[in-house]
Amino acid sequence: MTEKTTWRTRLTGALPATRESRIIALNALVGSTGTGLFLAGSALYFTRFAGLTATELGLGLGIAGLVGLATTVPMGRLADRFGPRNMMLLVSIWRAVGYIAYLRVEGFTEFLVTACLLYVMDRAGQPLNQALVGRLITGPERNRTMAFVRSLRNVGFTVGFGVAGIALNMGTATAFQVLFLGNALSFLVVFCLLWLLPDVRVPRKGTDDGEEGADTLVPPLRNWRFVAVTAATGVLFLHDAVLTVVLPLWIADHTSAPIWMFTVLVTANTVITVLAQVRVTRHIDDLASATRATTHSAVLLSLACLIFAASGVLDVPAWAVAALVVALLLLTAGELLHSASSWEISFALSPDAAQGRYLAFFNMGFSVAEIGGPAVMLWLLSRAGAVGWLILAVAFPLAAVLSWAGSRPRPGDPGQQPEPSAVPATTGS
Repeated sequence: MTEKTTWRTRLTGALPATRESRIIALNALVGSTGTGLFLAGSALYFTRFAGLTATELGLGLGIAGLVGLATTVPMGRLADRFGPRNMMLLVSIWRAVGYIAYLRVEGFTEFLVTACLLYVMDRAGQPLNQALVGRLITGPERNRTMAFVRSLRNVGFTVGFGVAGIALNMGTATAFQVLFLGNALSFLVVFCLLWLLPDVRVPRKGTDDGEEGADTLVPPLRNWRFVAVTAATGVLFLHDAVLTVVLPLWIADHTSAPIWMFTVLVTANTVITVLAQVRVTRHIDDLASATRATTHSAVLLSLACLIFAASGVLDVPAWAVAALVVALLLLTAGELLHSASSWEISFALSPDAAQGRYLAFFNMGFSVAEIGGPAVMLWLLSRAGAVGWLILAVAFPLAAVLSWAGSRPRPGDPGQQPEPSAVPATTGS
């Protein structure tokens, strides 16, 4: 009986602690599984069955990405006004309809319009989800929930890609369309789960009594400290481009290691992220610990770059493989620390009444790195080779210094004050 109780206690301790955090974590798993289905087959579907060329597909996605980037902060502002839960309900329905609409696309113009309308919601999803966590969960469980979200997203993407392999092998238009419908269905499930969460908002304060309301706070673009940490986050997030875009080309063109090592390294990164991300957040629970974690992350990422560079000059395949494995472990450790520290920093520096727009602005650092990072990294390595890794190894510590300058605790910081309790919105609001 004691062993059974201990087993249950361990299992419970390994799960999100609150009902709200469990629902949000489940949402991440469901939504990312659907997204994995879509991403695995979308490029082939559009180029084979929707009348697009590869160039048109890339151009359309680039334009849509910029539209989504430009509307991220306005969406965050709406979340401050109407609540992140209500905005995410809208986002879920919009995305479900949008992915079904993709099935009616024929030609570049229809694709571009549909993609732009959809990307407004796609880009808003991540910051809105973080704002929802910030509204519903406080204390250490807040960062822990974000860690569960990231871990389960990795699981969902893996499952989605795996299931999509069936459609890829079949190669028919119907099989690909099932993937799109599966993605749309996942967002309907997300909608139903979100409906179970309370509609919690920070009370809007008027300015007649002299108190600062949400509309009179300093916008994030005029808050130099927040701009600094956002920019630093964008630079540190280049680790994602290293893993997904640069690494396969580096292994194939610049090292003596076999190309299949890329699959091994990405799989290892995914498994470690799923197993370790929640544990990493345990000791990152305030602004000071998050700032230290950012510094440690930058050091680990720099060391990874140096060893990646070394892998290109090792002629013996076994030594090149060993260098790649060590570099990947350092990169993954830095990635885990950076993710956990960035959540805490963004929460701590976001004014409670304007959390939606501040988190949306902060997320733009990730988005810019995601859009422009691969091109910059590939250009750098194509021009400079191993020296490109050395340049990146210097850029990471400089970004950590910039983040430190922006996130130093000061009296009056939102993260240094007791968190005001949010209240459920009345049905008439």
